[in-house]
Formats: sequence, structure tokens, C-alpha cells
Amino acid sequence: MSATTRPAPPLAVGQSTATGSVENPNPRSPGGGTEPVARRVLVVSADIGGGHDATGRALAERVHALWPGSQVGWVDTLDVMGRGVGRSFRRTYRTNVGATPWLYEFFWASIWRHRWFATSSKWFTGAWAGRRLAPVIEAFDPDLIVSSYPLGSAGLAWLRRRRGLGVPVGAWVCDFAPHPSWVYSELDLDLVVHPAALPVAAIAAPGVSLGVCAPPVLDRFHPGDRAEAARRCGLDPDRATVVVACGSYGFGHVEEAIRALVGIGDAVQVVAVCGRNERLVARLATLRPPPGRLLVRRWVDDMPTLLRAAQLVVTNAGGATALEAWATGTPIVMYRPIAAHGVANAALMTAAGLAETARSPGALVACVRSRLVGRHPTGPIAPAAHPHLPDLGLPAVADARLPTGDTRPDHPPAIGRPASWPLRSQDAFFWHVQSETVAQQIGAVLDLGPRPDGGALTRADLIALLARRLPAIATLRRRLVERGRWRRPGWVVDRYVDPAAHLDEVTVAPGDDGSAAVDRFWSQPLADDRPLWRLLLVGGLPDGRTRVAIKLHHCVGDGMSLIGTLGRLLDPADGRPSDTERTAPASPERVPADAPERSGLGSRLGRTARGLARLASQGPAPATAFNRPAGSPHRRLITAALPAAEVLAAARACQVHASELMLALTAAALGAAAPEGTPPRLRAMFAVSQNPRWRAPTQGNWTGAVTLDLPLGRSSAQARVTAVRQSLRTALLSGEAEAAGLVMRAMGVLPAPLHAALARRVYTSRHLNVIVSYMAVPWDSRMLADAPLQAAAPVVALAQGVPLGIGVLRFRDTVEIGVLMDESLAHTGAAFVDALRTSLAELRREVDAGRSDDASDDSGSSDRAPDGGPTGRRREGSAPPRVPRCA
Repeated sequence: MSATTRPAPPLAVGQSTATGSVENPNPRSPGGGTEPVARRVLVVSADIGGGHDATGRALAERVHALWPGSQVGWVDTLDVMGRGVGRSFRRTYRTNVGATPWLYEFFWASIWRHRWFATSSKWFTGAWAGRRLAPVIEAFDPDLIVSSYPLGSAGLAWLRRRRGLGVPVGAWVCDFAPHPSWVYSELDLDLVVHPAALPVAAIAAPGVSLGVCAPPVLDRFHPGDRAEAARRCGLDPDRATVVVACGSYGFGHVEEAIRALVGIGDAVQVVAVCGRNERLVARLATLRPPPGRLLVRRWVDDMPTLLRAAQLVVTNAGGATALEAWATGTPIVMYRPIAAHGVANAALMTAAGLAETARSPGALVACVRSRLVGRHPTGPIAPAAHPHLPDLGLPAVADARLPTGDTRPDHPPAIGRPASWPLRSQDAFFWHVQSETVAQQIGAVLDLGPRPDGGALTRADLIALLARRLPAIATLRRRLVERGRWRRPGWVVDRYVDPAAHLDEVTVAPGDDGSAAVDRFWSQPLADDRPLWRLLLVGGLPDGRTRVAIKLHHCVGDGMSLIGTLGRLLDPADGRPSDTERTAPASPERVPADAPERSGLGSRLGRTARGLARLASQGPAPATAFNRPAGSPHRRLITAALPAAEVLAAARACQVHASELMLALTAAALGAAAPEGTPPRLRAMFAVSQNPRWRAPTQGNWTGAVTLDLPLGRSSAQARVTAVRQSLRTALLSGEAEAAGLVMRAMGVLPAPLHAALARRVYTSRHLNVIVSYMAVPWDSRMLADAPLQAAAPVVALAQGVPLGIGVLRFRDTVEIGVLMDESLAHTGAAFVDALRTSLAELRREVDAGRSDDASDDSGSSDRAPDGGPTGRRREGSAPPRVPRCA
């Protein structure tokens, strides 16, 4: 059961009213669905004390149990807030608690006593943390954010208020007693650990949505057999065990408590857990109690077993240690609680009947004697129980729904424009370059086989799949909104998206493969009054086959984002987790405070400078007959496939990367299919992704791009491959990709009209003739709503005056090619595909002929041809530089 301090229209799953609660019928599946949907969850915590990270680890553990295959990122708020901030905050905290508790108590009381002081301090820390958290959130692209640190929660509340942070956000109070700095009305749900804390939290932040969860601790903290636990810890199971643990810093009157406890007698064995406080270890070593009465330990890795072995835990803060003891079923005594939050926690826990408070050595001894001396339990003990939301309240947060236009008295409707998350300049670039005749749309066309029952994929199947997956894919719920004439547009993440409004269906007549319907689909721009994506289902194909076309606006993401989005809609055919859905690692992925790496700054600057010089010195692209502004938005899509084994074998023989080989084959095919009068070289834009580990796989344009000249003239196939390889590697090593990324980011500082004008000027046929993309996906067998994926042809966006875009995707045992062209070039499509296949065959013949000549001229013992050419074995030192994945 949870309680809410304000009435909510339709109840979210797991929320309660005054008379009862609505339980999730399937807590493993948000919304009561039939399958757990993998999520991207960002944990916002901080390394100060130990409780915040302990709560974060418990939430991460429960995420993986609820939604197998989820990816959990972790960010330390203090690290994000600036260099040295964490160290400074930790030092200040230790000083206040240990040396100047009166100052800490004064600050704590002032926030409670003066509403203006609480509001201003929360605003200041929220703006500071929020601005620094923004790029981390943007890079990780979570669909759920959980916070266990007050300053992190403040930053998230600021982002919700100022930038329309649209994904569900929950804050977990990992102290027993809430405080104004802990709870925020802007967040979807603030969770406390006991019903007694609800009125305190409601006073701390009027209008806040509250819930009660179980103590947020790891599952290993549970009741068990005390005697067995004592033996595992090396303790005497026939004696009473008292654990004194005062957090990772070992604050407070620890020595005083231990002196009193060891004086009780041999019936009690005291275990002092000092955490990281080496000074405390040294001081305890001087006590010299009777043998067997005191065991001093530093950091304890197996704290659950030690707590199960104890009859009593003595602590003084009421944070993680108290919650872990409570979950383990071990009675708690708060001894001389530390200032501020320690005193508040002790008072509330004592009032709730979950702890006793002792304020003097005599009171502590009396408490211990009354509980432990004499007979004591040796079997399992049950922890205190209370009504709470299941699964630490995670499903309730994930399923939070706040309908647009909420008009509750304490939540008035927004006046003016809604808060929105500004587009990154790289994403806004592709919004600005769109025109009435050139839509910036990327995507793929999927060929699907029949479902296991022999039937074809239906519209209802797709809608059901999307309804289950959309709540966990924020990318497909992003809607663009204007933010003023001079500012870049922004994103609003809609809480609900109707899948049916994004799905078209066409049933073709016998003999029709649906190509015309797909061409119409790619000729129509996306509606900008809803999230910028759309699907087309082509049915009526023979043998239960279907085709599904999916397109996203280029401002939503690049080719890698498209692949990531598809990966979250597709399922492994064998039921095993895919590469992006592995079982979680032991610890969540740490998201860097600064997304770009810091290492090699000098070399990166030098490479970027060389790239800028290359961009500045490039002349215009060759003038051609077909590079002219499009007269209409009508497009023609041609798809083809090449055997991946043949492509990879040819690439190995030529000692090139598969992307280099496909560029060379593309050049040969363009030369054969291009109109009369086409110059002997065309300038191609080739997008390359540096693929940083921290980037989101489903959102945003994170690629750079290089330009290279494709040789179209007559030459041998191997000579063309060599020329393309040299041209591409020169471009990659020149720093052009880094420089292009820098330029796109720099353009974003301009007012939106100037940014748009400059983007439209540079992204035209003045600087390029054709767009080429290469991607390889790690999928093996995949299914879309139980229909097996048989082929996937990529589709790239065009540019003004650039009527030809060629996408290449290596998938399983084929290399899929998608050629999107203006209708003025439609007559060349079939010729291009035929020339592509012919070029590969010619290259294979040349390679085979070269091997035959080498075999006849070589004695058979040489690893290397006399002229240094390829012999089928890669020469030492000849391995090509790693070509980044392309999009």
C-alpha cells in the first residue's frame, strides 16, 4: 500500500487511495502485460557516506530481476557537479558531523524552520546539479531514472521543471526520516520506507506524490539461522552477539559504546565494524578488553551474514546500516544519534517501534541486558513488516501516468509553452535541412516470414507489440515542440503514444511485391504533431510473408540509433538474450561525468585542427547532370542483397575492411549506371561512428562524416578497391570526422534562423554528390512479433540536390543494400543493382586469377609476393587501421 498526499485522476499501478490499493497483476511486466520488457535505467547516486550507493545497488538489483536484459547506468551526482566537488562535500560532511555538529544541526533545523531557505537552497543545488546531469542523461537516454541522493533528486526536479524531463523519475529516501531536501513534488514518486514517514514527507514538500516501499537493500539482507550465520562469521553461536556499526565513516561515540558493551561480561561478544575509519581501528586497539569480548573489523564484505549472526545492532545514523538490520530482522538500538538526520531517524524509528534509543552508557547496557542476557533466540527471526508497494516501488514509478492538461488544484496547468528538452545542435541540423521536397527520414525495410502458426504478421500483432514496448522506449515517444523563434526546437516525451496512429497497412494484390506502397511510404514526410516515426505493414504477399517499413526523422537519431531502436523491438528467435540484452554485470555501467574521454587531449586537438584545415581546403563537389534540386518529394527505393561470405572473402583477399570494399563496388556500379556526361569522380559523404561506450544506442546523431572521391572511370576492380581504401583511410586519419562533428556543434550556438540557414547552405550538392552508409549488426536470428526476420534493407536520407543515397547493412549471411533515389533517377535503379553484382563477380575473378598467377610463380614457401602484393595471407604489419562503424 502507498499513500498519496494529493488526489490523482486515474490511479497508476500500485498507487493507493485511502481505502485500498491497486496492485500490479504482473509486477514483472509494467502495465500488467505478459512479458517483462528490458529497460534503460539510470541510477543517480553519490559516494558520500555509504547509504546512497547501497540504495542504488539495491534498486539496480531489483531492476534486473523485474526486467531481465535491462541496461543500468550509474552516475555520481557529485562527480558530475565538477572537479573536486565530491571531495569537498565529503570533507565538509565529515567535519560537520564529527567536529561541528552544532553547525550541521543549525543548517538542518533552518531548512525545516524557514520555507524560503529550503526553497532557495533546493533551487540553487537543483540548478547546479541539473545543468551538469543534463548531458549525462542525454547521452545515456534512459526510459526510467531512479535517484538515491537528494542533490541528484534536486537536479532531476529542476530538469523536469525547466527542460521537461519526460521519462519517469523516482526518488528513494534512504533515511528513515524524510527531510525537505529529500522530496520533490516535480518527480513522479518519492518513496519512504515506513508509513510513519509519510506525514513527515508531506510536510517537507507539500503536493509531493508519496509511496511506501520495503527497505531498499540488496536481496541478500534477509532473516536466516542465527547460529549458522555466527559459525560462518567465526563467532561463538552460544554467546550473544552485538554488532556496533556506525556507517562507512564510523562517526559518533563508538568507543564509548564499546567500552560499555564489553563490560557486560563474557555472555556478550561485541563486533565493531569500523568501515573506512582507520583512526577508529587504531583507537579500539588500545582498549584491551578481556579476551573474546571484542572483535574489530574494518570493511565487511559479507554484512548480511554478520547481521544475521547478531542479536542486536547498535548504530547511530539510521541510514543504510539500520535499514539492512531491519530487513535482516535484527533489533536495533540507536546510541547517542549523530546530529541532524541521525537524531531525526532515531526519533521516528523509536516512535514507530522499530528501534530503541539510548543516550548514555548506562542506558545502553540496560537495553542490552534486557534483550540479550539469558535466553536468546537461535533460529530464524522475522523482520518487522508493513504494507508497501511491491518491488521497491519500481513498477509504480515506471508506470507513472500524468495526463496532459492535468488540472488538479495543487498542480495547475502550465501557462505558455511547455517545458521541453532542447535538441542537440547535431540533431537540430537535420531538422533545419528538411524541405518540402527533401524529407530527412532514415529507416529500414524488413522482410518477414510467416509466424509459427503459419499465418502472416497482422496489424493487431504489431499494435500489441508496440503497446508493450513503447513505455520502455523513450525515443519513440519524443515529440518536437517549438521553443521560440530564436531557439532550437525541443523534445517533449509523451507519456502515452497510440501505436495505431503510427501504423499504416497495405494489402497488395497477387503478383504485387509491395514496392509501390513502400515508395509512397518513403515519399511522404512525417507528421510533426506527434513523435517522428512511422511504420508500414505490407500484407498479402505469398507464403505468409510480410514487409514492414520503419522510418524515423533524422533529428531523432542516426543509423546506429535506428539499429538500437529496432533491437528493442525485435526478439531473439532462440529465446536467449541478445548482445544488448545480456544478464547484467555485477555492477552497473558507470556513466562518465563528462561524456567525451579526457585522455589524449593534445592528439585529439591536433587531429581536429588537421580536419578543419581539410574541410576549409576542399573545393566544391564535381558538377553533374543529376545533382539538381528535387522537383518533387517522390522517391523510389531499390533493394538488393549480396552474399556476405563472398563480400568478406573478397575483402580479406584485398586486405581491406568490408566497408571499403562496398564503397569500391558502389563506385563501380555508379560508373556503370550513371547518366551520360557524369564526371570520372563523385564526392561521397560517408558517415562514421566513433561509437563511444557512453552514448545512447537509440537516440541522437553521434556520428561524424568524411568525404572521399569515388573513382568511376575505367580501371581494374582491384585498382579501384586500392584507390578507395587509400582515399577513405586518408580521410579518417585526417581528422575530418572530428572536425565535422565540431562544426555541427559550433553551429548550434547560433540563433535558430542563422543555424538553419547555414545548415541548408552546407548540406547540399555544393559539397557532395552521393551519400553512402555502411553498418554491421550483431544479430543472428530475430523475430518481430513472432515473425522471423529474413532480410533488412537500410534507407538513408537524402540532401538538397543529392538525389541518391545508398545504405549497406551486413546482416547474418547477406549484405543488404537499400538505394533511395529521386524519381528522376528511377530508370537507373535496376542498372545500378545489376552493376553492383557484376562488380563483385569481376573482383572475385581478378582475385582468383591473381592467386593462380601467384601459385604458378611462387615456390610455395614465401609468405609474401615479390611485389609485396596480397598472397591470401595478411602480411605482418599490413593490418588496416580500424575503420569505425558507420551509420
